[in-house]
Amino acid sequence: MTRGVIRAMTLAFALSGALSASLSAQYFGSNKVQYDRFDFQVLPTSHFDIYYYSDEAEATKIAARLAERWYARLSHVLDHTLTERPPIVLYASHAHFTQTTILPGNIPEGVGGFTDHQRGRVVLPFTAALGETDHVLGHELVHAFQRLILRKAGRSMATLPLWYIEGMAEYLSVGQLDSNTAMWLRDAAEQNTLPRIDQLNNPKFFPYRYGQALWVYLAGRFGEDVVAKSLKSNAKGGAIGRIVSVTGVDSRTLSSGWHESIQQMSPAREGVPAKTTSPAIVSSENGGRLNVGPALSPDGKSMVFLSERDQYSIDVYLADAHTGAIRRKIVQTAGDPHFESLQFIESAGAWDPSGRRFALAARSGGEAVLSIFDVQNGSMDREVPIREADQVFGPTWSPDGKRIAFSALKGGLSDLYELNLETARVRALTSDAFADLQPAWSPDGRMIVFSTDRFTSSLETLTFGSFRLAAIDVETRAVRELPSVPGAKNIDPHWSRDGGSIYFISDAGQVSNVYRLDVADEAIYQVTRETTGVSGITALSPALSVAGQANRAAFSVYRRGAYEIHSIDLTSDSEIAAVPIVKGSMAQAPSSSSSVAASSAGTFSMPPFDLPSGKTFAVKPYRAGLSLDRMLQPYLSAGGGSTGGFIRGGVGLSFGDMLGNHQLQTAIQVGKGVDDFIAEAAYVNMRSRWNWGIIGSHVPWLIGATQPPATKLADGTLTQETTVFRQLHRDVSTLAIYPFSGAKRLEVGLGAQSIAYDRELTVSNYSAVNGRMLNSSTSVSSASPSAFLVETGAALVYDSSVFGPTSPILGQRYRLGISPTVGSFSFATLTADYRKYMMPVRPLTIAVRVMHVGRYGSGADDPRLLPLAWTLRDLVRGYGDTGPISGDISYLMSPRLLVGNVEARFPIPGIFTGSLQPLPLPIEGLFFADAGQFWTTTAALTTTARPILRSLGAGIRLNAAGLIFELDAVRPIDHITSGWKFAFNFRPGF
Repeated sequence: MTRGVIRAMTLAFALSGALSASLSAQYFGSNKVQYDRFDFQVLPTSHFDIYYYSDEAEATKIAARLAERWYARLSHVLDHTLTERPPIVLYASHAHFTQTTILPGNIPEGVGGFTDHQRGRVVLPFTAALGETDHVLGHELVHAFQRLILRKAGRSMATLPLWYIEGMAEYLSVGQLDSNTAMWLRDAAEQNTLPRIDQLNNPKFFPYRYGQALWVYLAGRFGEDVVAKSLKSNAKGGAIGRIVSVTGVDSRTLSSGWHESIQQMSPAREGVPAKTTSPAIVSSENGGRLNVGPALSPDGKSMVFLSERDQYSIDVYLADAHTGAIRRKIVQTAGDPHFESLQFIESAGAWDPSGRRFALAARSGGEAVLSIFDVQNGSMDREVPIREADQVFGPTWSPDGKRIAFSALKGGLSDLYELNLETARVRALTSDAFADLQPAWSPDGRMIVFSTDRFTSSLETLTFGSFRLAAIDVETRAVRELPSVPGAKNIDPHWSRDGGSIYFISDAGQVSNVYRLDVADEAIYQVTRETTGVSGITALSPALSVAGQANRAAFSVYRRGAYEIHSIDLTSDSEIAAVPIVKGSMAQAPSSSSSVAASSAGTFSMPPFDLPSGKTFAVKPYRAGLSLDRMLQPYLSAGGGSTGGFIRGGVGLSFGDMLGNHQLQTAIQVGKGVDDFIAEAAYVNMRSRWNWGIIGSHVPWLIGATQPPATKLADGTLTQETTVFRQLHRDVSTLAIYPFSGAKRLEVGLGAQSIAYDRELTVSNYSAVNGRMLNSSTSVSSASPSAFLVETGAALVYDSSVFGPTSPILGQRYRLGISPTVGSFSFATLTADYRKYMMPVRPLTIAVRVMHVGRYGSGADDPRLLPLAWTLRDLVRGYGDTGPISGDISYLMSPRLLVGNVEARFPIPGIFTGSLQPLPLPIEGLFFADAGQFWTTTAALTTTARPILRSLGAGIRLNAAGLIFELDAVRPIDHITSGWKFAFNFRPGF
């Protein structure tokens, strides 16, 4: 192929890829499924337009008032008045939020919201607690202010690091150093791993927490206005340059002062040893770096927990409760798409009283479910859909094993519910806007203890206090407050076997530990003294389990930058101190003076702001209208050569409605000649579960060029002829996709296209003396009559693969498709592509591919058709378009092909350590064997010939900033000469 062929095809591939990606019509890939259809409305407030749907109407009125209060706060502290009305898009739950079409691709479970940099859309779900929703809303509105402040100065948020942008948003939305961030800092101080400010760009330092901690320190030392001054600074040197400019202190000195303030929080300063006081049974050595949600069996001998032990997914494991030895994996999510979410951040599972069954709250098939497993064999015993809620958390069994209580999120608000397993009937136990979380059934079956903010929060003033313990009578649904540590968070309660005590987690003194409430005398005892903290992933995550029969507890502890699971016997000897609590008293919780000082340093004190009543908010219908979303990077290129110079440029524009349900994408390239003109446009509708679109294009394809040897003429000149065959494709097509799940989908399409064929002959004469071109002439003639085709197609696509740094490592993929074509010539294209990824021994992956693509019918051999594949090296390594075998291009023009590939893949140096974690520059080693059979119809090979190409070899793949390169040493077997050769490709593994 000539340079002209490559340049004409490059943009076409790029545009086709971008347009089809917006419709999720990739060859493979997972699906974003719109399980629910949301009928949005608009609630305008004084400064925002809030988009919501009826399910969340009550919660949205609260959020609208919160947003206006945040506007008053942030415009004050950032000294800026918004000149635009940022749109706020609300979803009733994280399960609904993951279905948003504003952001392409699947949203991870840990993403609690985002702000669109292009159009300034603030998008978030309601969380299980309105106080946390208020925090996330404030965090994202800080980004709305940052975006407009920086844009006014001609800057972009994308130019500043995450620790600066996200840390600032977290500081301004929390207002102080929260207990979980303080826990991370204490641990880093104990391990002597505190980063300098110039090291915060390193991704191993979580930008939200370390960035928040830095801003707390800066505001405490230099004043609250340091944030606004830094954000508006024009100083050079990026984020650090801005901070140095407004503080007048160099980065190294700032780092030293910041570290010293963190060291003041260390318990070692108070004479407390900086070490754990309980043994770890699951740590990064036998688990992963994330081991959370422990659940002890009633007899205390077994434990179920959630872990990323296999490093590419969160799975559910059964382990020995004393040693932590893994017995079985109960649920594997990598490669198994049954569960869309295990709710691992907000929920933990629970054993039934007999110790034979285990209940897990999850989402499957777009529904909230309670999945009940037989622990003995690991099989699922039963799965109960909970259609009364969007998400369920924290199941707990009744003592008779006939009912399960749980917390659930519905319409943006959380309440307690009860499921009767015999009738599958769900009954609401609470129904209000307060947060009710983490229920635990009492041994006598009459009460459920839970954690709630109802005693410290006000729905009238929308102030949200700390969580306290409460109990609800199961029959009457009467709620009463239980003694709690005042001024602190009290969560995750569990009963003792006799019902006389309740164990729970409190962050008294800003250090989370396990406490025990003596129900009779209302005394609270501290059970553990972890110097970092007993905690799950977030401040409200479950982290404790109690086996009443065995008088034993297990809990997750943050230590050495990881979440471990520790276990202790519950005896009176293990309790550290008794703190008498009188119901309703104002007694102060035990706290360390240094911790209090550290938490208050840098706290910005907002003046009181009026909270709007919301009575004047009027609702209007949502009307979808397209406006510019973004512009693809425009380009301009030019060059010259023996065949003449060229100049061309291109640009793409993307339009969409506010909710991302309707998208229009256009792209165009122009240049000096007709070969340079390319245009494509696509409209995509993602309003419902059926995604559909219309695509039109004008694309020239240059499929070949010949350059015969120059011939010397009698007059002493050289002549050279160059022939280029061109196809001009004009087509319009429709495509519809129905995703059955995140892994499986059906694609159907219908289209029509016209194809014009011509031949361009260029004759050039050169001086035989100096090689200078004397003259050149070009003629264009028809190479074949134009063709008109009507194409239909259907494909069943499945993809549960888990992608490593450079290729899939687990799961499977397949694509089964048929595309009949009628018109000027008729044929049908069949595609059968199956790929399997197995990991017999970690971290070794065995990858297998078997693929057949073939055209069948009277027109299958027509030479005017484009090739089935563009490069032979993508199918059988060691062979190329102009490679070792004469006529390699004929294999690509084959009407049918069958390919088989086997690879052994392993991360480097993971093959020696057993770890799947790659190097900073991810490199994957591989051994491979390829084979392909090609049905050829060229003059050199008869129509009955089915030659086989085979090769074997070894190589590496590396991921350089998202670009994947493959370098191979390969030995082609079916080669006229034997020996090894070097091969290069630019692609991920199959």
